Amino acid sequence: MHAVLIDFVFFAYTIQLANALSELCEVTLMLPDKTLAYHTMVKEQVHLRLFHMPRLRYPTNLLMVRALFKTITEIKPQVVHQLAWNPWMNLALPLFPDVPMVATIHDARRHPGDRAIPFHSWQWRWADQVIVHAEAVQRQMLEEHQVAEGKIHVIPLGLHDFYKAWSNEEVLERDNIILFFGRIWEYKGLQYLIEAEPLITSQVPDARIVIAGEGESFEKYERMMVNKDHFTVYNYRIPDKMVSRLFQEASVVALPYIEASQSGVLAIAYAFGKPVVATAVGGIPEVLDHGRTGYLVSPRDPRGLAEAIVTLLQNQNLRKEMGRKALERAESELSWQSVARKTLGVYQRALATHSSSRPGGVTQIAQSRK
Repeated sequence: MHAVLIDFVFFAYTIQLANALSELCEVTLMLPDKTLAYHTMVKEQVHLRLFHMPRLRYPTNLLMVRALFKTITEIKPQVVHQLAWNPWMNLALPLFPDVPMVATIHDARRHPGDRAIPFHSWQWRWADQVIVHAEAVQRQMLEEHQVAEGKIHVIPLGLHDFYKAWSNEEVLERDNIILFFGRIWEYKGLQYLIEAEPLITSQVPDARIVIAGEGESFEKYERMMVNKDHFTVYNYRIPDKMVSRLFQEASVVALPYIEASQSGVLAIAYAFGKPVVATAVGGIPEVLDHGRTGYLVSPRDPRGLAEAIVTLLQNQNLRKEMGRKALERAESELSWQSVARKTLGVYQRALATHSSSRPGGVTQIAQSRK
């Protein structure tokens, strides 16, 4: 089988999947030309095709999509896998070449604070098969979007060990470092970690919360801080090398989300063998084994969050054991080899169910609406 993978957003994730799939089938990986820094991570057996992606608001994106469709027609793959949304690509899906298509849907609904994604639903309506990363997202697709059950497949997020390429053996874990990493938006629940700080530092006086990422204005979060000297803030897009250092130095990774589908941050933490304290929302409980790889707490509960974090900070042996089990799980069921095998099965399903009578999926849409 020859599979084409197209991505516009999640380059590290897609490269790792393409590399693993290349051990099972022929793979062509299509990425924007701005991804030059990632190219050394692509295995030699993966055919890399670059395309120019204009700024999102420019109508010249239609030329980009036309070029992508032309390349797909010339390559003649057995299946095309779109791994991230792009409104211009989604808009053009009715004109997609007559090739079985698989779409990965990271979020079935908009996160609180996020903007609406134009033509978002077209991505799964025009696909022959759909991949999601959690059973919670699958339920949302079934209940809220009436997508046919046999069309959706749950494959967990793969091990995010991409950033370990920048690991340094001389960088060691630091005592009592709590890491909050990633997008800073309302749904990530950062305010509850900030509210938990006085409860944490009353029991672990030298504890420090490291906040690393960008998003909405950070001023409101600064105003919430009772003891600013217990925080280190990197409010910008974190370079890959720095991502590695932050996770290496962390004692515990905190995910105080109030809403989620799944979490790439959790997958990174596991790759670095770090225990996680997270809220029981979305698909997170499907990956975090409570009491084994970390702790699950209720959302919007600073006290519960603080208690779980303090338990780990005060017990080094427990913390190390949970980190070891997190890495164990990451290297087994979350391994890229496991993810690739399951993904190949979805490709075969798409090939079997594809109807050449539909221009871009008309038959499949009709079936999904029955």
